Amino acid sequence: MLIYGIHTCQNAIHTKKHDITKVFFQKDKPIPNWLINFPKSKIVRLSSIELKNMLPSNAVFQGIAMEIENIKYDDITDLISAPKNCVITILDNVTDPHNFGAIIRTAAAFGIKGIVITEKCSCKITGTVAKAASGGIEYISIYVVKNLSQTIKTLKEYGFWIVSFCERGDKLINEIDLTGKTALILGAEGDGIRRLQKEQSDFIVRLPTKPSFPTLNVSVSAGIAFFEAARQNNFNL
Repeated sequence: MLIYGIHTCQNAIHTKKHDITKVFFQKDKPIPNWLINFPKSKIVRLSSIELKNMLPSNAVFQGIAMEIENIKYDDITDLISAPKNCVITILDNVTDPHNFGAIIRTAAAFGIKGIVITEKCSCKITGTVAKAASGGIEYISIYVVKNLSQTIKTLKEYGFWIVSFCERGDKLINEIDLTGKTALILGAEGDGIRRLQKEQSDFIVRLPTKPSFPTLNVSVSAGIAFFEAARQNNFNL
């Protein structure tokens, strides 16, 4: 898999979470300090045009790309031993890679521990997602599950409270307690969270937007939700 962009690649070098098999670096640029100790045998110097042709159309690669091992997703059963102030998010049918990447980036910034997505009807980690996440994929656990309803039942057994977001929610997000093990469900724009997931939720909340214009992009909604969860849990804010 290819990832690209300075922040994305620099974080991959820094965390060593993924095995980096090759670095493609623009030949007319000096090697940055954070790449100095990387094995020179794995660095390939290419022209800007050669790099561009390797990557998705209109990719903003900033002179660097990396070939990494395929992404290994995490096992939901790992959360059985989650700490008491663990906050995760569940994405219900979020398919846009830029939204998914932005959510990963914001989750990493606010101390959210993981993101649950489904095998079907969900965006997976790609180079485009990794670039939008700006290195966030190195800090967030991504759980891929077959059945979201069953996963919610499992999370409840692990001690998680389930909080869904809806424009017509019963309470504002800041009116409920988000401390402790909490799973925040965010739905795709348009369809929102599916009925069964809402029925399984302990709380259905809304964001403090104007009643006359309540609609937000899902990644923006995620940012507000993550901030409130981080604030209540004192995640070093």
